[in-house]
Amino acid sequence: MQYLREEEVGLLMEFRMIRTGKVSSINYKQYRARVEFDDAPGIISKELNILSTNSNKTKDYVIPSLGEEVVCVFLPHAPSMGFIIGSYYSGKNLPPENGKMKYIFFPDGTKLKYNLETSLLEIDCVGDINISSGKVINIQGKEVNILTESFNVAATESNFDHNINCADVITDKGSHNVHAHKDAEDRPTTPPV
Repeated sequence: MQYLREEEVGLLMEFRMIRTGKVSSINYKQYRARVEFDDAPGIISKELNILSTNSNKTKDYVIPSLGEEVVCVFLPHAPSMGFIIGSYYSGKNLPPENGKMKYIFFPDGTKLKYNLETSLLEIDCVGDINISSGKVINIQGKEVNILTESFNVAATESNFDHNINCADVITDKGSHNVHAHKDAEDRPTTPPV
């Protein structure tokens, strides 16, 4: 692989302001990448800025992967100055799913998907999920279902405005169903119904 000097890049790209290629290296800290161009195999660009939706008060960070096919655009008055404006699907690399939806599929198998026809939002994470707030977190729905092997709640205070139906409540003092109380006449009471 060879890197071009700025004046050589300018001459090479004089009539090619829009080019395609594959990402060859990434500068994650500076949000830049180098590209090997399809029309000049072995020729690697200088670091190109990666176009982002937001970069001021609201910030986005979505970097193409190594080997990803990208489109680059170069400024006419400074042909060595360019930007990676996005990546694209091709015959060799098709979308994993198609239809009226928006999604992000990550290399580890994590998926965020929104179906525009059914209004279904799916989040499927292979690792942990942390949700935190400096204020209130509200979960609201006609029905909320939680399916899990273990359910833990740690709170300094808890308030329930509705009845809770469950098979048993187990605390550090034991099972709610097997504990025994005595009534006013010192007789054992039955478990709650």
